Amino acid sequence: MKTPINALLEASLLRDVAEPFPLG
Repeated sequence: MKTPINALLEASLLRDVAEPFPLG
């Protein structure tokens, strides 16, 4: 079970990684 903080951190990391690769 993830904490809300972990979920937010993971989402921000994924967004940072995916930013150069727009998914549409």
